[in-house]
Amino acid sequence: MQLATLQELNLDEIDQVSGAGLFSFVGDAIVDVVKVSNDVLNTSVISSVGKVFNAIGLTPIHQLADTLGYGVFKGVAAIGGLLGGDTSRIDYHYDTEWT
Repeated sequence: MQLATLQELNLDEIDQVSGAGLFSFVGDAIVDVVKVSNDVLNTSVISSVGKVFNAIGLTPIHQLADTLGYGVFKGVAAIGGLLGGDTSRIDYHYDTEWT
């Protein structure tokens, strides 16, 4: 009886089992869109609009908009994550603004 031997994986095989390749590229691209969108929302110019809403008594409208956006961003980022994108690098506007 002969024992099976293990062979080293080549680079293509490593990419396949590690999630790299086309799906990972697409996942990272999706995550990048979510990240950049949230980074823009977190700039002082854009976030000042929400602060004005809060100052004139429209906090519930501001929070509703941010909550809905947060849900959309989390959903899109989850798809990117399932495709191999790294979602840990997203600084969500909602978290910055409300938590």
